[in-house]
Amino acid sequence: MARSQPSSDPVLVQFNEFELDEANASLRRRGKPVALAPTPFALLCALVRHPGTLLTKHALLDEVWGHQFVTDSVLKTAISDLRTLLDDDPRQPRFIETVARRGYRFIAAPVALTAAAARQGTGHVAAPARPTNAWFIGRAEALTRLHSLWAAALNGKRAVVWVAGEPGIGKTTLIEQFVAGLGAVACAHGQCVDLYGAGEPYLPVLEALAELCRHDAEVPELLRSVAPTWLLQLPWLSSLEGREALQRELVGVGPERMLREMGQLLDRYTEHQPLLLVTEDLHWSDRATIQLIDYVARRRTSARLMWLGSFRLAEVVATGHPLGALRHELRLHGLCEEIVLDPFSESEVADYVAQRLPSMAGDESFARTLHGRTDGVPLFVASVMTEAMTRAQGTDDNADVPQPLSGPAASLAVPENLTSLIDRYIAKLGDQQREILSAAAVCGSEFRVGTVALVCERDAARVDQECADLARMQLWLKRAEKSVDPAEPSYLFSHELFRQVLYERTAAVLRAQLHRKVGAALETERQAGQSVTSAELAMHFERGREPLLALRHYAEAAQAALTHFSP
Repeated sequence: MARSQPSSDPVLVQFNEFELDEANASLRRRGKPVALAPTPFALLCALVRHPGTLLTKHALLDEVWGHQFVTDSVLKTAISDLRTLLDDDPRQPRFIETVARRGYRFIAAPVALTAAAARQGTGHVAAPARPTNAWFIGRAEALTRLHSLWAAALNGKRAVVWVAGEPGIGKTTLIEQFVAGLGAVACAHGQCVDLYGAGEPYLPVLEALAELCRHDAEVPELLRSVAPTWLLQLPWLSSLEGREALQRELVGVGPERMLREMGQLLDRYTEHQPLLLVTEDLHWSDRATIQLIDYVARRRTSARLMWLGSFRLAEVVATGHPLGALRHELRLHGLCEEIVLDPFSESEVADYVAQRLPSMAGDESFARTLHGRTDGVPLFVASVMTEAMTRAQGTDDNADVPQPLSGPAASLAVPENLTSLIDRYIAKLGDQQREILSAAAVCGSEFRVGTVALVCERDAARVDQECADLARMQLWLKRAEKSVDPAEPSYLFSHELFRQVLYERTAAVLRAQLHRKVGAALETERQAGQSVTSAELAMHFERGREPLLALRHYAEAAQAALTHFSP
């Protein structure tokens, strides 16, 4: 058996928020040491040394434990310990992926650190050890555009750039891929969080500023000289006496000064080196942060700065978030750039399947089914793919060959992580919206407004308006391109998985009642001249627990089929 040979050079890399220095037996997370026993540490180094490559259990046992006799359970325990320390979910891994019955694969994109950067904890990185994430698919145009805007920023043309799209569309993955390809640049990250309220002013900016201070010892002094109001927001950078003196000095200072000071800070910092400022999930941002983005975007001074943000377009539109008005205003004046991500095409899903499991590269039917099931949303594709692999391959550690995957994607339950995400959006619906969508989910992936209006006993014009509003959110519905009757609009669910969760979240008794109402509404519409098949009516009455009506329509469907095929 061929053994995996360790590299002659010790591992010295950064991946996500971690820095791994094999020579110094050091693992750091955001600059802070992480305690890790020698064996799991050696295992992590072995995995990181071969990013994107399947390492079999035998190869890992050989590389980490040498010729000692150890069982697979020892390896599993070490992998489990690693995942705990890395906060890595085995069902949705960021770092270590299990290849059932075969081994493990490190799926993050490690970036090579310079020795000086590792010693100083600067976080400034050299060229990537691996140019792409193991599973990065498509997005070539978006990446090219980001690099073009960064090149302009390097020449002093400040850039405010937004990556927008629906949940799971791959915004974070694109940003990580872009950052990993930049090499040694100053990059500071800030994360907005859903605080269900006003939130702390400037939260993501303060987080990014704190990261910049940790990685660059000159930033705190720069804050003292040009941005003392911001220094006051980072109390650990000053002594108690210094903070008290600063508070006395800044008595009566208004929020406008914080805007001006940040503008000066960014200008002064970028005189010496370019800066990439990343703030993610701006749909949860506070108003102060939005105001600061506006101020920075409108400044006329030269700055080697790119402010790269991400947001969920649907949430910005649906909630009337102030970012919505700002993006329109800045776009109108050419002061920002926006990249809206689309779902994967069927061919991109096929490429993803081929990368995740090369043995399935030629299975067009599975890729087609997976695309139809997920609408090409990358998070959905990855989750359903993982679920399908788990179900098809099982957990038998003694098996050597994966089982075929064709077929299971269409019948799988919605993965738990996606169910939780969709439940959050269901919880934000108004009562009338939820009633309409629940009825529509029973109707099917496509439905007529008139049908739902009859089921809900509401005015059709009001139902149409609600559906139009839901379609504008770009999350739940979209208008059908071709309606049989232009005066009778039809809508589609944007994602079949959303419809399935809505359907499953409707109580069984209510669901049966809705099927009966839909069947009755469709009978009424058929009498009025709408095209409704007997098979569709039979299905609704069967699920609505009306067996006699179901049998009658099944008989009609059978008779229609005989008539169609008879000579």
